[in-house]
Amino acid sequence: MPSHEPMKIVIASAGRRAHYLEWFQDALRALGIRGEVIAMEYRSTAPGFGVADRAVTMPAYNSPEYGDAMRQWFADERPDAFFCMNDYESQVLSGELADDLRRSGAVVAVLAPDEQAMVLDKYAMAESFAAHGIPTPATSLGTEVDDVLASASAGTRFVVKHRFGSGSSGLELPTTEDLRAAVARSAGSALGPDGRPVDADPAAVVVQEFLPGDEYGLDGVFSLDGRSELLGVMARRVGQKRAGDTDVATTADPGRFRELVAQVGRLLLPSGSIDMDVREDGEGVARVIDINPRFGGGYPYCHQAGAQVPAALIRSVRGLEPDPALLDYEIGVTSTRREAFTVIGREGATSRDAALAETSLR
Repeated sequence: MPSHEPMKIVIASAGRRAHYLEWFQDALRALGIRGEVIAMEYRSTAPGFGVADRAVTMPAYNSPEYGDAMRQWFADERPDAFFCMNDYESQVLSGELADDLRRSGAVVAVLAPDEQAMVLDKYAMAESFAAHGIPTPATSLGTEVDDVLASASAGTRFVVKHRFGSGSSGLELPTTEDLRAAVARSAGSALGPDGRPVDADPAAVVVQEFLPGDEYGLDGVFSLDGRSELLGVMARRVGQKRAGDTDVATTADPGRFRELVAQVGRLLLPSGSIDMDVREDGEGVARVIDINPRFGGGYPYCHQAGAQVPAALIRSVRGLEPDPALLDYEIGVTSTRREAFTVIGREGATSRDAALAETSLR
């Protein structure tokens, strides 16, 4: 695309992570590129609608109208780049729908169908990673709890969580004594790969070995030109978590994690930013415990320390040479999460209401 052409960047399902829209707006301004950052949500009360340049209401990803509405909007608007922040929506997008959207000329940053299904399924991911020599904790299904207990010594600690979950959903940290009960509790709230509840199925739960070392969040930034070139890695040591999201973290040297991220990249062939959670075992080896092939909740800690991933991705969409300085950041910066509030409308207002209605697809 010629550099003088304005850009349209779509951020879908950002939810409360509206700061990503602001950071893409900041990046466009810093790069001297005209354009707009568009929030796409199924709820007209989404926080992103209060900060985006334009707001689009789209049917929910699990509704029958979603695919056709997306195809029509992309054909009409022809955005330059599309980033999705929801794991289940990414599952729906991957494959045929993403390819249809790409025919409009857009970069659609989702994995291919097999890879997307694999990272959504924590059991399948652990199996695949182990087969490819990528360090990961020993992982079993909740249906295999008897075998797990038969090979464990008394007092052994485990991690139990949803197989298709996100944000540490269904998380329990039992020992051998209460492992069965923990699996049953976790299964009671588990979802399937489509994001819908399952009927207390222990096969929708995984049991993993407990890793005693430090936890780190990593971001791998990959080119958007179809080559999945690793542009950079960012790391932070997790201090505290709340409801599955990092609450306090300290930026760390990414050097020791670069080959691990590169291994994952060679397997998944991602585009854009992917979020990885790793934890050290007793010997200090970092093992991959989770992957979100999208912007995650941990990148803001590196952004606060100077990283500029949105700008790096905009350059990649434009076909410009990578600028490594955009992915540099200060090491040793500790940040904490806080809440923010955003105005999304006012009674009696007309301009914003008209803009919302004009760009809505229901």
